[in-house]
Amino acid sequence: MLGPGDDAALSRVKPGHVLVSTQDDLAEGAHFETRWTDFRRLAHKLLRINLSDLAAMGAVEPVGVLVSAGFPPQAPQRWAGEFLEGLAEDAARFKVPVLGGNLCRARKLFFTLTALGQARPKNIVKRSGARAGDILAGVGPIGDAARGLAELKAGKTGGRFVKAFWEPQPQLEAARVLAESGLATSLIDNSDGLMRSCELLAQESGLGVRFSLGRLLWQAAQADGEDYGLVCTVRPKDWSRLEKILPGAYRIGVMWTERRAAARKPSGFDHFR
Repeated sequence: MLGPGDDAALSRVKPGHVLVSTQDDLAEGAHFETRWTDFRRLAHKLLRINLSDLAAMGAVEPVGVLVSAGFPPQAPQRWAGEFLEGLAEDAARFKVPVLGGNLCRARKLFFTLTALGQARPKNIVKRSGARAGDILAGVGPIGDAARGLAELKAGKTGGRFVKAFWEPQPQLEAARVLAESGLATSLIDNSDGLMRSCELLAQESGLGVRFSLGRLLWQAAQADGEDYGLVCTVRPKDWSRLEKILPGAYRIGVMWTERRAAARKPSGFDHFR
């Protein structure tokens, strides 16, 4: 492996594995505002949301990341330093090498990260594998990040919910268990909100969903997302096994053959809204 210093990085992929790649951004105005942003924690978030995308593909082992950022001329130099420090400490925490990247001048602040992973083809779980009758389930928190964002905008800088917004926990281990056990028939992360993720998963599988959420869970599910948990489907006969292997899993509903046009506006985060 060859990291930063040359014009390009070199990485090895284990024999019998495929390369899994993803890329996500955090842009000023769309994902954060400078008046309430902690740039060290912003780096934590950028790394983790990309690791969540790897987790959404099944049993994927991260092998490295590439990072780019743009700063306007008037931006304090310490912002870049804090961001790079935060990236280095979180990359060490998750044992993911930073392979390289780029810094440039831009009109508005933006941060881009590409994450690379490796996986055995048999341990990849796609969105399109659900079948009618499969149970739709979730793993991870719901609504915590949305509450944290509201608290940040109100001037709060600490606490459980603010931490959930800045430092989501990518569900890499849960995804590995779901894939290697063969329990998950389809998989997606809920980065854009639980309801929207369910809709996307159902769409890719050519199905509809009958929801069975309790009132409090239903309210939390309407949030814009950024919790970075997982949504998966399992065969009915495997539900009790899933509960034993992942005790925190919760039931969302059941996949259905009938795809009814939604009478309501789709919930969750819209990247172009």
